[in-house]
Amino acid sequence: MIGVASPAFCAKPFDETLATISKHFSLWEILPEGEHHLNEIKTGMLYGRDSLDLKFQIHAPMTDVNIGSVYEPMRQAALKEIRNVISVCRELDIRLVTIHPGFVTGIAFLDRSKVFEATKRSVRELAPFAEDNSIQLALENMPANINATCTAAADLVEAVQGTDVGLCFDMGHANTSNQLDEMLRHRSEFRNVHLHNNDGQWDQHNRIDHGTADLDRVLSALKGSYDGNLIIEATGLDEGIESKRILEDRLQ
Repeated sequence: MIGVASPAFCAKPFDETLATISKHFSLWEILPEGEHHLNEIKTGMLYGRDSLDLKFQIHAPMTDVNIGSVYEPMRQAALKEIRNVISVCRELDIRLVTIHPGFVTGIAFLDRSKVFEATKRSVRELAPFAEDNSIQLALENMPANINATCTAAADLVEAVQGTDVGLCFDMGHANTSNQLDEMLRHRSEFRNVHLHNNDGQWDQHNRIDHGTADLDRVLSALKGSYDGNLIIEATGLDEGIESKRILEDRLQ
């Protein structure tokens, strides 16, 4: 199923966004930040599910939520936030939650490896809680930037090793880190896919065919190996609708 996601949606009231998205998409990956905190939109989500036939999956909050924090109280706060998301998803019968790996800030720049180790520890701690709540977690590859971890496929795979946590493949992110081929080799482990494009230099979230990532090659690699959802991560709804039209044409 083709879905849509955009951080821009968080800036508008949930009911307004719900009404607009449901006219164009059957699946929305919600980022529960801004106007869309999960505990405050549960009633609206139930209405969307039961009355508008809209399906949901969740991208765990990103702002200040750092599962790789080297300051243990903040790492625990991040885990608490994600566990809350998982619990609400169980209540709403939503089965997929995508999470980001840790990011490097402050004194962690003195030894980036500690952020990666904290990320792996957090994944191991979240995995059984997600399993107990019948939630599939997916850890997402990050774009190339000074703060990011898990930009390389090998690191992403290592971070989930020994757990039931799957991978969220982000085409645009992989393009910035020259990791498209490496990521696609692990497509059997994908539990979610984010589609957007860029010039290979930074994470622009362009239309899915507007950039240097080879969309057709990605779709060809996914065919027969991945039967999950395809989430268009757009800068806004209009761009998402245009990317959906392109994607539907390419999938025919």
